[in-house]
Amino acid sequence: MVELLARRPDGTSVEHLLKDLAATNSISWSRARNTVAKLISYGLFETDDRSLVRLASAERMDAPRWIAERIVAEFTALLTKAEAWSCIGRDPATGDLTIDAMTLPPMRDGLSMWLTDFAIARRVAVQRRFWTVSSDHNDAFLTGARDANKKTLRRAKSAERLAADLARQAEAGAAAEVWVVQYERERLSGHPLQDQIRRVSEDDVSAGYDIVSFASVHSIRHDRFIEVKSHGERKVFHWSRNEIATAVEFGEDYALYLVDRDRCEQAGYLPHMITGPTPEMFALPDSGWRVEATSFEHVAISD
Repeated sequence: MVELLARRPDGTSVEHLLKDLAATNSISWSRARNTVAKLISYGLFETDDRSLVRLASAERMDAPRWIAERIVAEFTALLTKAEAWSCIGRDPATGDLTIDAMTLPPMRDGLSMWLTDFAIARRVAVQRRFWTVSSDHNDAFLTGARDANKKTLRRAKSAERLAADLARQAEAGAAAEVWVVQYERERLSGHPLQDQIRRVSEDDVSAGYDIVSFASVHSIRHDRFIEVKSHGERKVFHWSRNEIATAVEFGEDYALYLVDRDRCEQAGYLPHMITGPTPEMFALPDSGWRVEATSFEHVAISD
């Protein structure tokens, strides 16, 4: 289409353009018409009051790349929530970004076909579930994920969260949070969004967790929400009603990190990490935890 319009700088009708295209290509009439409409929406084609269509700029000679950039922009705009980015991940073997065709959001105008037609993503076979994102577009997808993570929705604030405010003001708790951020960045060394591992407690003490991170180097959306508890020789800590409610809501994406403030600076020290902690704390028999109101103490189990 671009080549045909380049030969007609004064423009032509859509019908004449489609007839010329049909004479040299096997594209269906409906798909060709949808293509014209999409390229008009992208701004590559323009129309006038006489319903003639022409190239918007004769200088756009690298049309495929120019179109591909707008396809990526349209696609990432569909992923309006961080949760929607679960269709994008990283291949455990290669580290390449991939698109999971089974979890794609609803799309119109054949956008999913454009992703592969313009080599934005490659699939080895039609039935292949995971498509490999071209390295040329990695940065655009990572930028989209980064922006979505910044907008991660939290539950509305409530009076019940006020109890957590005092605990997070403690100097030992703040120091433990700083330590956990560094620990997570070392654990996820090489992650492309490593700088998004950060404390949220500095900005929102009512979030129900202290740190946002990633479960593994293969995830590019925030999927580990960490509540940090500093303790001494005995593992005793206060877990507020709000934090427990957040843990229930987030399930396996929520984690308790219990940090021994007297040992955390020792080489090789590892925090006590509990992911999806509510079953262990409340449901599992012989878990080793003694519950007194919302305070928890880890008791060693003798043989």
